[in-house]
Amino acid sequence: MEYLRVLVTGPPGVGKTTLVRKVADYARGLGLKVFGFVTVEVREGGSRVGFKIIDINGGKEAWLAHVSLFRGNPMVGKYYVNTRAMEEVGIPAIRSAGQGSLLIVDEIGKMELLSRDFLRVLEEVTPKVHFLGTVFTAYRFNPGVRGFVERFGFRVVELSRVNRDLVYGEIIRELGRVLGL
Repeated sequence: MEYLRVLVTGPPGVGKTTLVRKVADYARGLGLKVFGFVTVEVREGGSRVGFKIIDINGGKEAWLAHVSLFRGNPMVGKYYVNTRAMEEVGIPAIRSAGQGSLLIVDEIGKMELLSRDFLRVLEEVTPKVHFLGTVFTAYRFNPGVRGFVERFGFRVVELSRVNRDLVYGEIIRELGRVLGL
């Protein structure tokens, strides 16, 4: 069986999370089971204060990072990372993906990679699922992520405000093709 293998990259705010959510909704409409997580920014008073990770199937969520919570934990940029969030929400959401389902991973990034188990669990689950994810733009400089992308033959697509609709259409067509629709 052939599987969807697409990772979307691009600058913050370009629509990567929106894109994978739209594809997840489309896939559900086809009757495909969808698992995984999305990472959403949280704003207060117009300023981004952090990110939450949300299991897209069960709805469980946790703070992944925050500008003032989780002091003493590792930092990525100005955010303190809640390293337990991946173990409590992200990894269980990945592991729940069954054979032939669609796994959404938003994102493979610096915060998520602070979990020692994250890449290992992706390696275990990926062979049996369709995979649509987002990846930080500098992934090529991370040997673990670069190796993962190469091993599973992911197509990496650069998303921009100009090509968003085009990329969505390409992913939908590719999903249809691998599903034999």
